[in-house]
Amino acid sequence: MSLLSDTNYSPQRVYALLRLLEAQDGQLGFDSIRTWLKPTLRGVEQKGSEEHTNIRQLLGATASLGLIESPSQNQYKLTAPVPATIEGFADAVHDRLVALDADHADSIVLEAYAAMVVLTEAEQGTSWLDLNAKDRAAKINKAVPAADADEEDEQKKRFNATKSSPWKRWMIFLGLGVSMPRSDFYPYPAQRLEREVVRLRSEQSLPKALEIEAFIGRIAERMPYLDGGRLFLASVERVRLPPLGRRVSRVLSGTLRDLHDDKRLVLDAIGDAKETYALTQEPHPVRNIKAVTLEGQANNG
Repeated sequence: MSLLSDTNYSPQRVYALLRLLEAQDGQLGFDSIRTWLKPTLRGVEQKGSEEHTNIRQLLGATASLGLIESPSQNQYKLTAPVPATIEGFADAVHDRLVALDADHADSIVLEAYAAMVVLTEAEQGTSWLDLNAKDRAAKINKAVPAADADEEDEQKKRFNATKSSPWKRWMIFLGLGVSMPRSDFYPYPAQRLEREVVRLRSEQSLPKALEIEAFIGRIAERMPYLDGGRLFLASVERVRLPPLGRRVSRVLSGTLRDLHDDKRLVLDAIGDAKETYALTQEPHPVRNIKAVTLEGQANNG
């Protein structure tokens, strides 16, 4: 039971299930859940074993997140408060995934994303994303911490093409990327980074601006699949990527520049070279960062 072994569901359906249980005093039986959430596709109802399997997989994924439990056979009960909004639900799921131990089945979800960020750096761009689904998944699998299982068995690999589809849905839902026609998924964590910066400001007493090294450190704690984070560093070791030093990865560089351009935060480039971090070389006015102002003009209305 894990988010990636149960494939026939969406994050939005998980949230719908949670809201349903909340409305029914926190607990329902399988048959009642199936009746309430009976899926339809273009007006054609799913029937029999297909419908049964889809609901079971939805319940399995939700249980894997630790949000429901089964106190008795075919009975399902909430184990945590349900966020009031779907955005809040995305935050809650992200927090749970970040907090997972390495031996949890779902740790692969963010580990695979860290591998994608590191591979994009190692390959000096995103052209590797144009590989076919099987080869792309195999490349990611080699960049995550190894499993004890036989790596030659496709189904026992920690990440494979089958797991890629539900993984992609979660990555997009969490604000970590966008769907692309050729490469299937493009790592672009702008939405999540903006959410985490807002949450960082609200939860802690911080100065309006952070030195870039402190900023990257704070983000690495909240988004450990980015520069300096524990998942990022684990993948760096697997890929044998040289240390970034005072450089920002390609994925984070593009994200910071876009948030700066959108006035979601402000990148301060004024300072001695020893105090700055270099962004990936691209035709953009901001090439180095000394500090990051957490409140941009867009945040101030």
